[in-house]
Amino acid sequence: MPSNRDRVIIWGDGAVGTGLAVVLSRSLDVVLIGPPGCGRGRIRLESKGEFGGKATVNKLEAGDDVSGRYCVVAVKAFDLKDVASLAEGSTANRCVCLTNGMGLEDVWGASWTERVEPAVLTAGFLHMDQRFVNTAPGELILSSDGTARLLFKDCGIPIEITDDMETVRWAKWLVNSVVNPLSALAGVRNNRLRHVGLSPLINRLFLELVQVIPFNYREASEEEASAMLDFLLSSSGNRSSMLQDIDANRRTEIDFLTGLHEKRLPGKCPAAAAVTDLLKARASQPFL
Repeated sequence: MPSNRDRVIIWGDGAVGTGLAVVLSRSLDVVLIGPPGCGRGRIRLESKGEFGGKATVNKLEAGDDVSGRYCVVAVKAFDLKDVASLAEGSTANRCVCLTNGMGLEDVWGASWTERVEPAVLTAGFLHMDQRFVNTAPGELILSSDGTARLLFKDCGIPIEITDDMETVRWAKWLVNSVVNPLSALAGVRNNRLRHVGLSPLINRLFLELVQVIPFNYREASEEEASAMLDFLLSSSGNRSSMLQDIDANRRTEIDFLTGLHEKRLPGKCPAAAAVTDLLKARASQPFL
């Protein structure tokens, strides 16, 4: 059995966690953690598409005793609170957090600054079943001063290094806040949003939500988000995570994405408010 120094603990057995378990297994012993009741044991995983491969990894449930050199958090934003202390206890290093959305530090708690290393994943991951994912092109954006560079160096996903992770995080938030709810409501892949006539609403949402970004990050985040958005709308055939959640009758992260305007800029984003309300209404009607 490999020692803890060769082990990565991945919190979250969804599409992203499963896909990362496959690519990281090329160089590390992987332990994939799911929610209580998900099952334990050695499991076979497969990834196809841009980042293909197969792997056999250890599966455990949250609450099991586990430790490793590295820790990756790939759970939904609303599950961060339940995972935070467990993830911290599984490694002596900082936890690499790939969870979508902003305001995560409020959910994680006081140890966020010292114990969490945020990172951004732009590649697409689609769960076909519990042990099989399809992957779409994208990259990992990592901090220049973090441990994630060493963790992901041999995984096969293109890596970009940044000295300003907060700008990147706000840019990704802005893009996800526009694309995810619209793709979920329209029921289309990212690169079909313009084709179904949503360009005016895309532009309106973008202009409203960029004002939510803190002023000192706003200009740089807007520029980076514009490039991300153009790529997704023109070249990404991925089904957004929110569309996947709606299809599977799961809870969405809308409050950490588009809905964040209600906390940061209340009453000033009417299009974002309407889209947020529509998404919540759609999520409450699973049989539509």
